[in-house]
Amino acid sequence: MDEVERNIAVVRRLEDAFNQRHYADLNHLVAGAFEGHNPGSNDVTVEGLVAINESWHAAMPDNRTEVVSTFGEGDRVVARIQDRGTNTGGLPWFGIPANGLVMNMGWVQITRRGRDGRIIEMWALADLPSRLSQLGTVARPR
Repeated sequence: MDEVERNIAVVRRLEDAFNQRHYADLNHLVAGAFEGHNPGSNDVTVEGLVAINESWHAAMPDNRTEVVSTFGEGDRVVARIQDRGTNTGGLPWFGIPANGLVMNMGWVQITRRGRDGRIIEMWALADLPSRLSQLGTVARPR
């Protein structure tokens, strides 16, 4: 297995850990000096990743992510991820009450590995307009 394949495997294991809520696995996948860059959430830490994941599971207990496709070069991996869930718990940070609507949204994650193979930096970009329209807060584009 070459370096890029190992790095892609880390991304898949990370998403699996989040789906299963096995946060102890993050110690093997994410460096302590991790930096996350997400729109609206700068300087996300490992603890912040867990808090974000828990908030999504509170809003959508059936929430699951799937790594759809990946590519990489050197210490970086780009993953296209599909996120699905049913809003049974509400999303208070968006002002959305529980409404039983299903969200099926794609997003892109870019990660960078350190020398020990753990993720040291991550960027995420989600299709927020699609997410909000699926959850009934904004009109769907025509």
